[in-house]
Order: sequence, then C-alpha cells, then structure tokens
Amino acid sequence: MSVTQLYDRQAWNALPKREAEVILHQLVNTQFPGFTIKRFETFEKFGQRTYTSVLEYDGAEFVFVPGDTVVLGLDSWNMATENRNNMAAMFEDNAGEMDNYIRERLSPVRTVTIGPMIVEREYRPTGYFPVELTDERLTSDDYFEKAFAEVKASTREHWSYTVNDSFRLVKNGDKITAWLYQGASREELLREIQATGFRLPTEDEWEYLCGGGSRTLYPWGDAIDYDKDYLYFKKNDQPEIYLDTPNHFGLVIANNPYRYEIMMDSEWFLKGGDGGCNLCGGGGLDLGYLSVSTYFRDSSIFDEDLNYEEEITGDYTFIRRIKRV
Repeated sequence: MSVTQLYDRQAWNALPKREAEVILHQLVNTQFPGFTIKRFETFEKFGQRTYTSVLEYDGAEFVFVPGDTVVLGLDSWNMATENRNNMAAMFEDNAGEMDNYIRERLSPVRTVTIGPMIVEREYRPTGYFPVELTDERLTSDDYFEKAFAEVKASTREHWSYTVNDSFRLVKNGDKITAWLYQGASREELLREIQATGFRLPTEDEWEYLCGGGSRTLYPWGDAIDYDKDYLYFKKNDQPEIYLDTPNHFGLVIANNPYRYEIMMDSEWFLKGGDGGCNLCGGGGLDLGYLSVSTYFRDSSIFDEDLNYEEEITGDYTFIRRIKRV
C-alpha cells in the first residue's frame, strides 16, 4: 500500500479502480475491525470527485476519505452582483462594512496537510437516547400525550416531533419511536465518543471534509442561487435537493444554518451553522446562509450565557464520527 496515494487526492483519483479497491480492502481488513465494505462508488459534486468505498459499522455508513495538502480559510471571494446588492442592503448599502463583517467570520487562510480517514456519512443528533413508548420518564411529561396524539394522527409518512431538551417522537410509516433527552458537557461527550474508539474532526479536518479545499465562500461557489430551493426558503412543496445530498466525498453535510457539528482538539469547537441567529434576526436568505460557508466561524459559541461547554448536546448540535488511518 502506498502512503503517498492515501495522502494525495490527485494520486488517489488517478489510480485504476481495481487497484484502489485492493488498497481499500487491505486497509479495512488490517486497520478497521468491525467495518465491512458495502460497495465502491464515485461521488461527484461542485467540480470535485472521489472514488471510494462505502462501509458499514454497527448500522451506520462510513466512507474512506483520502488525505491531501490543501489551502483552507478565506479572505476574498467573488460574490455575484445580485447577491452582493441584496446582502449589502442589510448594511445600509455599505459594501465595505459588509465585506468586513464577512471576513471577520471566516477562518484565516492557511496551508494544512490532512491525513486519510474513515468518516461517518451522516451527522447524528446529540443528547437523545431511545426508550419504549411506555417509559415512565416519557409518559410523565406533561406534553407527551398531546405530542403522541398529534404524531399518530398525522398523515405524514416521516416526521420528527421534538419537545426541546425533553423528548422526541419519530414517525416512519406506521411506526413511532421515542427518544429521551439527557444533557452532557463537551468533555463528557468527547470522553464517551473516544471510549468507543472514535473521535470527532478538528476544524481543519471538517473544513476539508466540507469543501475539499475549495476557494469559494460556500461549498458550491460564491453565490446564493435564487432558482434553487434552500431549507426555510422553499418556493414549492418539493424536498430540498440542492444541499442535503452527498458531496464529493460521499458525506452529507447539513448546510443548515441551525445545525452545528461538534469539533475536538480545536479552539473553534462548533462549525457549520450559527444556531439560526442570522435567520431569526431577519437576515434573510443571503445573510442567513452565510453560516453554512465552509470557513464560517461563529464567535457566539464562546458566549457564557449560551454555556455550550457545560451542555453541548441538544437540538442544534450534531456529531460526525471519524477514525484516522
């Protein structure tokens, strides 16, 4: 197995598929017990592609992500005129003030080497654990009967009904499952994850997984496309198919302003959103979606009143487990 190929995406993607498959079989068999290869697949999005394997571990899907040396962070961008004008209106048409606002919220430009890893494809919620619908801790909640009746009567095929930091009911077809909430500090959560043999990405790793080193504001470019359906700004009843689909590594990044992903070993320990602050503050689509920028940093995560370090779990924070090769 060539270490160079694992650390260089260009070299990795230049491999014949059969040779890449042999390497991945060897890698999984020697380093990742409990993982099985389900299939091999090419993922392509926003001008980038990767031929990789989709693996399964304990019911969850993972992908192999080759490493690379890339430039991360951003200090300039080429925003479309319409986007720029719409966003500048939030700053009383002061484009300079708008640019400073954006630049202050992006990570600095730096060159980093990212090692290869096995990465969970979907982000998963924090703080909730499954219980029976008859669990007394659930049925004793004042809102349970009303919530259960509403979910049961719903004609929706799939629905998640959450009573914040209390419980969640999930409907799939005729089946309803229940989840209770139990808070945890960041330290407790990381300790629990590491005890299972996994870790969470660093900020550098997450930016690479999200954008692959792209030199644009968003993973897809520098502009909001007003012809696309964005979550919370739908123009019709169709699902949002633009963002929540596998990216160039086969990963589903939330691209949801309300949803953070939790980092470890990094000062900026939440990435991928702002808890919906700009949306709730009337920022509209342009400013509201700034937080899904690959390089966005939300300084409010350090706010003592929000207390993220002491209780990092909840409805706005998610995890994506990884294993480094």
